[in-house]
Amino acid sequence: IFVSKVHIFTSRKGKMGLIHTAIVALALFTPAHTATARTAASKSAVVQKKPPRIESKTTFPPPIKPKTPPKWLEICNQLAPATSVLCSLAPLPTILDASRTKSVGDLPLLPYSSMAANGLIWALYGWLTKSAPVKYANIIGTLLGSYYFKEFKKYSPPGSSNLPGTIRQHLVVLTWIVFANAFVLTNFSKVDAAQIIGKEGVLMYIILFASPLAALKNVIATKSAASIPLPFTIASTINCSLWSVVGLLYMNDFYIYFPSVMGLICALVQIFLKGMYGDSGSSIPVDDVIQGIVKMT
Repeated sequence: IFVSKVHIFTSRKGKMGLIHTAIVALALFTPAHTATARTAASKSAVVQKKPPRIESKTTFPPPIKPKTPPKWLEICNQLAPATSVLCSLAPLPTILDASRTKSVGDLPLLPYSSMAANGLIWALYGWLTKSAPVKYANIIGTLLGSYYFKEFKKYSPPGSSNLPGTIRQHLVVLTWIVFANAFVLTNFSKVDAAQIIGKEGVLMYIILFASPLAALKNVIATKSAASIPLPFTIASTINCSLWSVVGLLYMNDFYIYFPSVMGLICALVQIFLKGMYGDSGSSIPVDDVIQGIVKMT
């Protein structure tokens, strides 16, 4: 076709047409033009010859379903907060009697101030760890402890120093606890704050658990357990037992089950003393310190 077109073109234009045709032919078949054409052809071939898609044969295991706790453990988890509230309500008759007589006698302030402090600490811990039972049960404990503290302060003799310490000292300690926990909450992440406040709660309970030794000595010396309230001791035993089980098997939380186990030991010691001595012998005033240190809210 090209030759026939050249022949026709040259026949019409003569020598000038022949020269022009030769120049066009040389331009079309120069090495640069052919190289460009070959490059384009090779690129089109590469584009057309795509490697086949290899399907991955890797298989992933199905997601692990969380284990459903046993029914009895679910029941313990529901009962534990209720028993904590009952333990927080236990000192209410004593406070109402103090309000009626307008005197607290020789009763110590420590159980009520410690109830307010411990309730605050564990309510914060429950909020940080997103544990509703711990949070709400201890909010109630904080409110009741604050009420007991206010009523005790109203009817306590001026200058009392056997609470142990004075009312002012208890207020100072409570104020420092509030500000210290506020500092932790505002300057640490929730994870770190939960660790710090959890250790704080355990430390406070260890101190409280060591405080009843003097009272136990009095029980043994007088051979009378009249100062140990049996209904509250039984409630404390059930409460600490439930929190020990829930903290260990349900929550797997050291800060929950460790102080609960220690509270359970104290409650069992009181039951042992109650069974050994009963209410016989010389009577001593009701010691609410024992009530406060075995309470697990």
